[in-house]
Amino acid sequence: MPELERLTTWLQHVTRGAGLHDDMAFAVQLCLEEAVANIVMYSGLQEAAPIAIEIAHSGGIITATVMDGAPPFDPTQVPLREKPASLEKTRVGELGIHLIRLYSSEMRYERRGDHNLLTLRFDRAKTPAAWA
Repeated sequence: MPELERLTTWLQHVTRGAGLHDDMAFAVQLCLEEAVANIVMYSGLQEAAPIAIEIAHSGGIITATVMDGAPPFDPTQVPLREKPASLEKTRVGELGIHLIRLYSSEMRYERRGDHNLLTLRFDRAKTPAAWA
């Protein structure tokens, strides 16, 4: 988990360097931090195992890919989180995948060999509801 602080610093540098609008930079950072935190906390991946992140910026679209060697897990198959009927019925936690869906324009998963690949796109032309 200490690496998450390093990830945050790196993402701030990347998003500033790409000249992203604050809301898009926030979305990229939030989604990647959530994706990596979920891998670290829930996948059973060994502590020293690498998690690779690639980010590309082209034509106003950010594409981020997270690759890890954990057991197969497809976050796109996790059921949508239902809106609670009341405050008393609200669950605490388990919001990572929900937030990724809310703040990214697209989420794709594939298993390539022994690795999970999670690809997230952030497209201002397809502004998610969370950015409005």
